[in-house]
Amino acid sequence: MTRQLELIDTLLSEGRDEFTFEDAKAHLGVSPEATANALARLSKNGLVDKLARGHYAIRPFGALGTSAATEDLGFAVGAAFEGREHRIAYLSALSELGVLSHPVRTIYVACTQRVRFSTVSRRPLRLVLEKPETIHLEAEAVKNSWRSSLERALFECALRVDLVGGVERLAEAVASGSRDVDSARIARLATAFGTRGQAAQRRLASMATALQLPLTLSPEVGKQQQVIRLDPRDDRVAWTDTRLRVAWNTTIDELQAIVGN
Repeated sequence: MTRQLELIDTLLSEGRDEFTFEDAKAHLGVSPEATANALARLSKNGLVDKLARGHYAIRPFGALGTSAATEDLGFAVGAAFEGREHRIAYLSALSELGVLSHPVRTIYVACTQRVRFSTVSRRPLRLVLEKPETIHLEAEAVKNSWRSSLERALFECALRVDLVGGVERLAEAVASGSRDVDSARIARLATAFGTRGQAAQRRLASMATALQLPLTLSPEVGKQQQVIRLDPRDDRVAWTDTRLRVAWNTTIDELQAIVGN
């Protein structure tokens, strides 16, 4: 293992904790077959994690045996989606931003094109196709990847409640992150996404107002505007926000009990 450990030591001394197959081959100075064998041994011994084809990460010593995707999602997703316009999004972004109380195993990625793989670093992938003009709106660069900002993550989860497991999880995220949200960024997103975006903003505004959260959103809603559902998948109506014209599938008290506000 001496040569393999020297490889890790050299990469770490260069300030790198992720590398490619070609990097390893150049550092080891051996054939592709010998390089593949060396990386297989390092992976088997829990010292490196294969992120995607030809891309690896050095596992932190305090997390040996743990997938590098758990430690740094940006590296894992960036390697898997190299050359594709993409964004760590929805529940994965909210989890990375620390506003969910329970970890999210599935990796949610928005991308402008389909991919043939269904996992990233041994975790299931949920791919959401998105247009190039919106893929990086209100997104932030993280390592070799992109991730939704807090505002974008909350907005897109309100846009696609079906992807986040219901309004309860969305309410949890809104309650946890509302103090740090820039309302103007959500308003800009609502404008960019048109009618669907305005509906998402109304859901967030209705939730924030009813639960008395420190998030101020003021979407324009006319009296003749169509009533939308808080959860588009649920036909139940427990309460209707007449000002924002949002039909709730749960009562305010039920949702408030979940978020603990």
